[in-house]
Amino acid sequence: LAPSESLVWQKMVVSLIKDEESRLPKKHLIAQNYCNFKYPLQRVDPRVSILNCHYAWPDAVSWNYGYGKLIGFDESGFSGNSDDAYRRQAWRFIMAGGGLFNNLDYSFTVGHEDGTAINDAPGGGSSRLRGYLEVLKEFITSFNFASVRPSNHIVVHAPGTVPLVLANPGQEYAVYLDGGKQCGLILDIPAGKYRVEWINVATGRKIRSASVTIRGTQPLFSSPPYQEAIALRILRLEK
Repeated sequence: LAPSESLVWQKMVVSLIKDEESRLPKKHLIAQNYCNFKYPLQRVDPRVSILNCHYAWPDAVSWNYGYGKLIGFDESGFSGNSDDAYRRQAWRFIMAGGGLFNNLDYSFTVGHEDGTAINDAPGGGSSRLRGYLEVLKEFITSFNFASVRPSNHIVVHAPGTVPLVLANPGQEYAVYLDGGKQCGLILDIPAGKYRVEWINVATGRKIRSASVTIRGTQPLFSSPPYQEAIALRILRLEK
């Protein structure tokens, strides 16, 4: 279909769904898939609540965040069969401000309904990957997820890494450092007393934790050594 024809078709489908929903006792959110990877959407039907992309990049979030709608990573795959690749994709997308990560898991097959099949497919899937995603879920839900917003602007310096930050300014900060093996991170956050915790993104284990007092300066948070990526939780202890 040409783009104009596709747009007409999408509106027809949404209209049919809304018409059917009007007669149901419980209403549902409408999700629409727009593209692979990333795309700056020119327009979004106001009746659509979830904006989905397949194999989404963090740019899919930042380019479309202004619509004020949940943005989803709806289908993973075709990045090899290493679970680490999909762990990193999930962390990057959610920490960019994405609202869901919906992965394909090739370890579920006929005869292996418990998810124990040997993964020989162009995607990830195993109990190990599901454990990785649980760590991400536990980390992100340890914050007031409805209140935090993408806040990469508070990063003054993060040498050797790609930093992603979600923050409720002055109260709580979720930081993800992708790449490198150790980082001296400088953040621009208000003075106060905070709890600082470094998290292993593969196991969820706290590697280091401490209480710190920031006195109106841009503090240096020196990470412990890590492999590929590490997460940082910063929570204010006093108002």
